[in-house]
Amino acid sequence: MRQDAVLFVQIEGSLLSLTSYRDYHFEAARKMGLACLTAVVRRHVPTDGDAGAGSDDTWWLDSLSVESLLRLLEHLDAHYDVKAVFCYAGQASAYGEVGAVVAEVCRMTGRVHSPSAAVAACNNKFLMRAALEERGVRSIRHAMCSDVDALREAADTVGYPLIAKPPYGAGSAFTAKCRDWNELRDHYQRFTAQHGQAVVSDYYGMPHDVHARDGAPVHYEPGKSILLEQYIDGVEGSVECVIVDDQVYPVLINEKLILTEKRGTVLENLLISPPVSFPAPAIAEINRYAIDCLKAIGLRNAIVHLEFRLSPTGPIVIEINPRLGGLYVNAALKDIAGLDPYELYLRMLTRASGLHERLRSACERAADGRQHYSMFALFPEASGTFNGIRGLDSVVGDPAIIECKVACPVGSEVRADIEENYLLKGWAAVNGRDHAIDLYDRIVRDLEPEIVS
Repeated sequence: MRQDAVLFVQIEGSLLSLTSYRDYHFEAARKMGLACLTAVVRRHVPTDGDAGAGSDDTWWLDSLSVESLLRLLEHLDAHYDVKAVFCYAGQASAYGEVGAVVAEVCRMTGRVHSPSAAVAACNNKFLMRAALEERGVRSIRHAMCSDVDALREAADTVGYPLIAKPPYGAGSAFTAKCRDWNELRDHYQRFTAQHGQAVVSDYYGMPHDVHARDGAPVHYEPGKSILLEQYIDGVEGSVECVIVDDQVYPVLINEKLILTEKRGTVLENLLISPPVSFPAPAIAEINRYAIDCLKAIGLRNAIVHLEFRLSPTGPIVIEINPRLGGLYVNAALKDIAGLDPYELYLRMLTRASGLHERLRSACERAADGRQHYSMFALFPEASGTFNGIRGLDSVVGDPAIIECKVACPVGSEVRADIEENYLLKGWAAVNGRDHAIDLYDRIVRDLEPEIVS
């Protein structure tokens, strides 16, 4: 008898955060009576000892391709009824775009999915801007460049100050605010020389051509191509959205209370929800704008983390992630809106009934909520080897703290100047802005990260 199952696709050697993403979904899947299977794309040539599957529920793929995944599904069909195939769709890889490949396989086999072109447009911020511009959704001036000469010309068109960052990527790696040509030139030289040192360097994707709005091909080269964007003044936040079929639900908004602009990255230190700086009309406008952005991109059947800034002219998107947000967005959805995002996503993929009613109720609950929650992160001040944190007991014992944990493996190398390195992350129930900031300030003051240079 065939067993109902779900299949998760990942690339060998994926980051711990991706493994946790898979495991949380598998925990929910087992409660639903589903077997949990993993397909792993090889990074290395197999030896005689590992030519087969890694375990009874893990299979190796020799390439990240539609063909290899279809062959595996055909093989599994004898023993499993694979109800859903999914992955961490929000990032590209040097081996290809796993989200786009999985989406295409799901389309071909009649499974629930989001269009591969929409996933690709989210992962490449240049394509995202082009899609918004084409459909008349508020955006900003932008350009993608791959050498110093093109960089200077494009910067003059975009205007200073501007944000320079990889079109693909994660962890705010090599993201910098540049006020003039000297700062931009220095940042670009640092990016091209050091891009391989980032923990998330694999997420730059692979070389390929994309097409600008006028149809002309634009070549993308990892470690050389960089995106320039007009700087947006305003308070930053995120909208956590759920899309079922083509219906978009903006469930809740997180406001970023403390951001730190470093030499080569931007750190999100403290967030609060419900937001405290956005009046009711602004919240309504942010929600409408999020819906417009997601419809313009064409996403369907996804949990989405959309980041924006509320400018004087209205909200402007920073990026659209076609997956659940990081840090403690999972806890925010659960505690504020009553949604378990992992169970919800699996029910979306397996075509469960009653989802629209459930999401309307979640949006109402989040809108009516009066309890504030904060999520925070502790980052290193200097680069080196992380050897732990002193003083954790004083933080964990605070009655406001709901959850708090060390987020970086001891012994890991951290690069404070080029990307986010979460040493510690936490989730707390707070009494508004002042309490959230006071709690965070005490955490920063009392904790002593051990970084050995």
